[in-house]
Amino acid sequence: MKIGFLIIGSEVLDGKISDLNTKHLADFLRQNNLEIYESTTVRDDADSIKAGLKKLFTQNEVVITSGGLGPTKDDITKETIGDFFHKKMLMNQEAIKIAENNYKQFDRIFPGQEHGYAYLPEGFYPLSNSTGFAPGFYFKEENKILFSCPGVPREFNSMLNDHFFKITSEKIDHKIHMRHFVVRTKNVPEEKIFGEVDPTLWEKLQKFGDVSSLPILMGVDIGIKIKASSKEALEKQEIELRSIFASSPISKSIWHIGAESLEQKIVSIANEKKITFGFAESATGGLCSHRITSISGSSQSFIGSVICYDERVKINQLGVNPETIQKFQVVSPETAIEMAQGLQKSLNLDFAISITGYAGPTGGTKEFPVGSVCIGRAMKDGHSSASIFNLKGDREVLKQRFSQAVLYALLEELEKIAGI
Repeated sequence: MKIGFLIIGSEVLDGKISDLNTKHLADFLRQNNLEIYESTTVRDDADSIKAGLKKLFTQNEVVITSGGLGPTKDDITKETIGDFFHKKMLMNQEAIKIAENNYKQFDRIFPGQEHGYAYLPEGFYPLSNSTGFAPGFYFKEENKILFSCPGVPREFNSMLNDHFFKITSEKIDHKIHMRHFVVRTKNVPEEKIFGEVDPTLWEKLQKFGDVSSLPILMGVDIGIKIKASSKEALEKQEIELRSIFASSPISKSIWHIGAESLEQKIVSIANEKKITFGFAESATGGLCSHRITSISGSSQSFIGSVICYDERVKINQLGVNPETIQKFQVVSPETAIEMAQGLQKSLNLDFAISITGYAGPTGGTKEFPVGSVCIGRAMKDGHSSASIFNLKGDREVLKQRFSQAVLYALLEELEKIAGI
């Protein structure tokens, strides 16, 4: 089943908002052995919407749209789609009931039958919206299906989960099994992986399916889209792929096989092994803590952090010796170690990690120029150490890279403690 996706919204093309629904849709479909065949983004303009529909319906059996179902004048999706299929707009009693229930769930009163939500093109079917006000709808004609959802990501997601398979069930080929095999690497540039480290890797992977290489923050995600006629055949392919990566020189740079994020893996290991940890953050200003606490369940292992931007906080709250800073400077392995030690003792952590560096554009020394970051570690057993990294970028990029280096270091230590 080929699926096209039409994103409707001038605000997306104008850069006012980011399109999040393509990722949501791709993730949703992949979990069910499906994928987006092609997507198009158009403005809130009738001609543009019709051109997008014509293009997508030429190649696809199912077209999903997002956006333009609200009550404002620029929300013309419903009327334009009706015109595309040569259908008149009619009051739809089922749409009225659904809209009334949508409003009721938020303790709001439906404005009345003259509201735009009460109308649908002739022959279209309304769909409930469990997280918003605007009803969605679908339409079937010959061998084609149209499925229209609001553009708000929360509402788009809930409508996919609530209705998609009820509408498209007859078109799904349950004999095809698909998986996106993802290998996540760190600290090796994309061109170096396939040009120097393992020049034959891409060709080996291509035998299994489409290969993708996605540079991410201080790393590269290598993806292989594998398909098979059974789950057993799919598992066999995955075993073979794992063997290829295990024997490749790039294996030393692999930190995970799977789609889980760095934060998710850290929290998963720490929670499973009951390892408590925390951050003493200077240069990252709380970014590491933010990333970890974005993961549900992180409170089981992440105890807390100290944002010690000023030297006085390092000294008074973490117990860093002023003489250490005077002798070795605030950005130094010695200071980083004392920061981690102070945090570990203060919060009674299994593992504490600290960050001190120069994000620029000012600051830095001859020994530690802008882009330098020292990461300290302190264990409950008294063991401590520090690492120095020299990274490139502007202030915002460096903060992101500093936090990534910290989380990579944290993952390494957690794996050692857990015996992985």
